[in-house]
Amino acid sequence: MTTNAEQAPRLPPQRLVVGRAAWWIPKPRIHAPASVPQMAAIREEEPATRKLSFAAALKDLLQNLSFHCYGKLVEHGRRIQERFFWLICHITALTVLIAFVWGTYKDATDELVTTLYNPLYPVCQVALPAVTVCTQNRISKRAVWQYAQELSDKDPKQRNASYFYSELHAFGMFYSPEELGDYERVLRFQGFLDSVDTTPYELFFNTSKRMRILTPNCSDIFVSCRLAGRSFDCLQEFPETLSIYGFCCTFNSDGEFLKDHTYHQRFYGYDMGLVLTLKSPKDDNFYKMHHLDGFSPMNYPDPQSGGVAVRYVQTGRRTHLPVRPKIFETVPEARHMSPAVRKCLFWDEMPHNFTSRYTFSKCISACRARSMYNLCECLPFQIPKHYIGDATGGVFCTLQHMECLRRYKFKWLNVITSRANVPGLEHELEDALYCPECLPSCTEIRYNVRGAGALALNSLHRPMTSGSGMANNSYGHDSSELAVVRIYFAETHIQYFRQIIKNDWYEIFSTIGNICGIIAGFSLIGICELLFFLAKQLWHAYKAELKSELCRAHAHSQSRARSRTRANGRAMATQHQEHHRQHRQPMELLILP
Repeated sequence: MTTNAEQAPRLPPQRLVVGRAAWWIPKPRIHAPASVPQMAAIREEEPATRKLSFAAALKDLLQNLSFHCYGKLVEHGRRIQERFFWLICHITALTVLIAFVWGTYKDATDELVTTLYNPLYPVCQVALPAVTVCTQNRISKRAVWQYAQELSDKDPKQRNASYFYSELHAFGMFYSPEELGDYERVLRFQGFLDSVDTTPYELFFNTSKRMRILTPNCSDIFVSCRLAGRSFDCLQEFPETLSIYGFCCTFNSDGEFLKDHTYHQRFYGYDMGLVLTLKSPKDDNFYKMHHLDGFSPMNYPDPQSGGVAVRYVQTGRRTHLPVRPKIFETVPEARHMSPAVRKCLFWDEMPHNFTSRYTFSKCISACRARSMYNLCECLPFQIPKHYIGDATGGVFCTLQHMECLRRYKFKWLNVITSRANVPGLEHELEDALYCPECLPSCTEIRYNVRGAGALALNSLHRPMTSGSGMANNSYGHDSSELAVVRIYFAETHIQYFRQIIKNDWYEIFSTIGNICGIIAGFSLIGICELLFFLAKQLWHAYKAELKSELCRAHAHSQSRARSRTRANGRAMATQHQEHHRQHRQPMELLILP
């Protein structure tokens, strides 16, 4: 007796049909022995699954792609109007997608954004600004009389010192080149200086060396100095340095006072800051232009290049200069960006020609110095010589170069770092000095001097000194020849700004992914499918081309082999005939009677 299972007809084994989606390479394998009809069916199916045309493969991709609604374009049973409608929808979605992604990319190019990092940063942790003191009388009258006597002693025509004292008024053009006067007379005087005031090792008149001698010394300017309520030696802390006004006296030029100081030495308030008592003898005036500049340490004091605040101090008055600093810092992570993207330079990214630190002000000054040297073939003595690089043997500008310096003064006063078409300013843009390599400093402290005031001194002013007497000399303290300057921080806390990276890579990636997913239904899996499809089609095309090349090469080699065989056969036949002809012997006839 048989059961129902035994009576039921035996069904043929089910075979799993492998899809032809873009992410499959169908290679069905037979794990168990199959019958002859099944093997024949598989052999008939394999070529169909492996050899797909590009159109068939693209249709298969659209039917199985993870992107939304792309299968509607090739779906069976759809009319042409429906397919055209879905095509318009996809084109519109892709257009909107490209517009949004491009807008996101343009917004991401502004990589850095400035934020208020700390609105109450303690001022006791802020560096004291550098201070340069220059006398308004740029040439000492006593030094000029002494120099005029030297020239008179060297003059072959035996002209007196008064003549040369009058001629030396032309040295005022070193500070104001536009004051030419009788230029022919000036040129003759410069020729005389080139012949009598040069050493055997000098070919030209050394303007820098001579103007350093004629400039009033720092000991002639200072009476007393105090910092945070303590007196110090003015001549030791105010060494002689170069500025745009010539040789002056600079405090904190090397950043010595950059170290953190205690809360009680925070330089807040007019009594705890820098207090200077200056003098200006009226009987030593020869060429007057008292300047006082405030700027960031490690900088070159040039108001025309930015970063320098200039204040004039009057004798007989007490001048207060309250300083309000602000800190701007860029995060170190921005160093991996190119300077063109972040639009600034760190202090160590451009060390050449800028001694130890890069600043925007020094870069502009160096660009202007190179332009002066190229156009007038000289360098004004007020500018450091290392700004023009390896120009060894270069000369300082003399009186004969004043015409050239006056001609290009407009160019050097108008500096641009990027070009932009502004209607009506085409001529000025063409004549301006172009310095594209100069970018703002990424990290800097900006000092603003606001609310400066001046009060009259008492009729008899006595400078404050320590018990040991730190005043530089025993000068008669006439208030009409004295000036007191107080430089101090006006606030106990300042604002601290920081430039941070606006969007990290994962934030940009997520933003673009959200836009693509919402508008077009794109996904990372779908993109991988599309890339795989393209790679697969390129691989098939490459294999087909390679197979075609191999077939052509094989056919060509077979043709050459057949030709070579036929040629060898003909050669062997010819050789055999020749050999047979050479060894053939004459036939002898035997005739019998």
